[in-house]
Amino acid sequence: MKVDNQVGFILHTTPYKESSLLVDLFTLQYGRIRCVAKGYRKPSKTGATRALFPYTEYQLGWLGRGDLKTLIQSEAIGASLFLQGSKLFTGLYVNELFYRLLHEYDPYETLFTQYQYFLQKLAAGTSRENDLRQLEMCLLDELGYGLALDADAIHGLPLIADKLYNYIPEQGLIECSNQKNRISGVYKGIDLIAFARGDSISQSVSKTAKHLLRSVINFYLNGKPLHSRALYRDYLSSNSEVSEGVNMESSS
Repeated sequence: MKVDNQVGFILHTTPYKESSLLVDLFTLQYGRIRCVAKGYRKPSKTGATRALFPYTEYQLGWLGRGDLKTLIQSEAIGASLFLQGSKLFTGLYVNELFYRLLHEYDPYETLFTQYQYFLQKLAAGTSRENDLRQLEMCLLDELGYGLALDADAIHGLPLIADKLYNYIPEQGLIECSNQKNRISGVYKGIDLIAFARGDSISQSVSKTAKHLLRSVINFYLNGKPLHSRALYRDYLSSNSEVSEGVNMESSS
């Protein structure tokens, strides 16, 4: 089967055999697709190779009937986005989440639009931590793992602002039996209510959103670490200056 002129992005590339690449694409109509880009690492007569840039919108095409397609079209639409500093590691983190969690051949049109918008804000330096949280929430919703933050999972009652809750993946929020001991993985009802409403992110609400989403995402990653997080920690240890905007520490 031949498919062409599909709008999409490059999520991840890996060297394959002597001169090719394994490429994970994120496309509007087909979702995540894995292709082999034959000869893309082989230098031309001028010594150049065919580059595939992340965070850049492409017209893409592929050929094949098996799980591994052959990339036959990769034409950039407009200018490439080049991220630097902490913005680069945020982009790496998002792309790694997508190629690790998205199912092949399932379209995620809402998520695709949110991803486009997020990259534009990230490249412009106008993205903030809440933008990353909303993209993570959209990812979980599109996968069918959406967070139920409006009620207690046991009784179905609305959250109470001054109560403490624990979030159990694939179950939901459960009121803590011990309301005095605030340990890791326990969240204030007032912060959960504010986060669910999308209210202005205070420091307390931001911290709750970060830890809650990290724990849920880690659950669906089956405890496997993200390489982008380790790279960002290495970057922080060697560079004391962190760019303004989305701070990857918020997603590490």
